[in-house]
Amino acid sequence: MSSFRSGGIALAVTAGLFLSSAPARAQQAPQTSRWEVEGYGGFAFGRIPASGTTTFPDPGAPITSSNPTLPSRQTPSWFFGDGASMLNDVLGELALPNRISPLDGAIAAPGFNAGGKGAFGFRVRRSIMRGLSVEFSVDFLTGSPVLSDAFLASVESTRASFETSMAPLLSSGPFTGVTASATSTVSQGTAHDMAISGSLNVPFGHLAGFRPYVTIGGGMLSGQGHPPSVELVGTYQGTLPGNIVIHERDQVVLSYSRGSSFVAVMGAGLRRELSPRWGLRIDGRVLLGPNGTHALIDATPSVATSTPAGFTETGTYPSIQFSNNSSTGRVSSLGEPGLQGFAAFSGTGVQLRTMVTFGVFVKF
Repeated sequence: MSSFRSGGIALAVTAGLFLSSAPARAQQAPQTSRWEVEGYGGFAFGRIPASGTTTFPDPGAPITSSNPTLPSRQTPSWFFGDGASMLNDVLGELALPNRISPLDGAIAAPGFNAGGKGAFGFRVRRSIMRGLSVEFSVDFLTGSPVLSDAFLASVESTRASFETSMAPLLSSGPFTGVTASATSTVSQGTAHDMAISGSLNVPFGHLAGFRPYVTIGGGMLSGQGHPPSVELVGTYQGTLPGNIVIHERDQVVLSYSRGSSFVAVMGAGLRRELSPRWGLRIDGRVLLGPNGTHALIDATPSVATSTPAGFTETGTYPSIQFSNNSSTGRVSSLGEPGLQGFAAFSGTGVQLRTMVTFGVFVKF
């Protein structure tokens, strides 16, 4: 019995020591936080290249004129493309000094000032091994790229030259009471960019209490909201003998869009843990991808129908014809069909977005 009691006492003491030491070991075991959530803000700037491929509508269909050797053709606008070329050819043949400055150059090389804009977003990270972490990021880059001063100067040149070209053209013929005017309206838009990306963070060394790291990854960049646009409206009017009134309107809207495109993500930063639960990050990264800029043209020509009906033409090669009523068997050179969403420009080259942000992360 004594040996049994001695063995029981020894077993009880051993169990008591194990149980009393287990909480101490559990408290000493490090709590490893594998997840982080970060909110951040900062600023962003970028570069959108002006290079791209340009396509203009084909010349319009021939229209009936008085002389088959002096043909005329349909055009949706005098502001650009074949319409501007035809107008300048007629002005030259009539020995008139002025020319319209086509919108072609502005369409072929759009200029944008990306400037410095705000940036904010959130990131979720998970540690994997040896300090490496994978990251999911949603970035919002506020502000719309605005049309450059050079681009707007080109648009103004087109607007002003419409007036100084069309009025002398009409005045050189049988018209009286000639008026010609043009207006331009610029909308800089309310667009912004959003990027969704996945990255790998690789830490290295230490720097004054901070842990440097590099970031590499990829994702998608897309334009949101309303991008910039330009509207040109030209009108001209004159009266032919017999009180035949010609009144025509040339309206063009040039709008820009930026679709979604793949981007490579490269960057570096510094992080500092201020407690086991939270810390700070200073992050800089670059998003590189193909230029997704597109320019679309809407052209809406209109010719007022009136009586008495009549028409006239320039008698040049090519000829420009003006008519106020299709019942004459003649139509104006400016006229339907117009254009709706015609893709005139597709950007090429590499667009760039640079972000510098300051964030606070929480570990769990």
